Amino acid sequence: MSISAVNSISFKGNAQPAQTTQTVQQERKVGGVAPAVGSFFIPGLGHFMNGDNKAGFKFLGGQIGLGALTGLSALVTGIAASNESKALAIVGVAGALLSSIGGFALKIADIVKAYRGEQPKENKQAENKVDAQA
Repeated sequence: MSISAVNSISFKGNAQPAQTTQTVQQERKVGGVAPAVGSFFIPGLGHFMNGDNKAGFKFLGGQIGLGALTGLSALVTGIAASNESKALAIVGVAGALLSSIGGFALKIADIVKAYRGEQPKENKQAENKVDAQA
């Protein structure tokens, strides 16, 4: 994003005012090791650090949901063990296994995306509009 400022200075005796153009660029660094480490410990934290709150809430919600599914599957497995139901035990173990694998994959995607510092499309479009106007 760039901001242009034009200062007009005129003195007595000058036929034309002197103009100076100054371009100030404010670039926010996103991505890197710090957001990746943040996402490693708390799902979505790296995205919050990068300013992408929408993605942060998506990853946090996804991890909470998959964690709840894993817990529910473990509960089903425990119930199946007490009732000696092999079919229910298989469903519980399969659910726990799949939700754990999904949680691991989501965690890796969260860390990689936070490290890259990918910005949402809305931010990129707004930035392009500001650059086009300048």
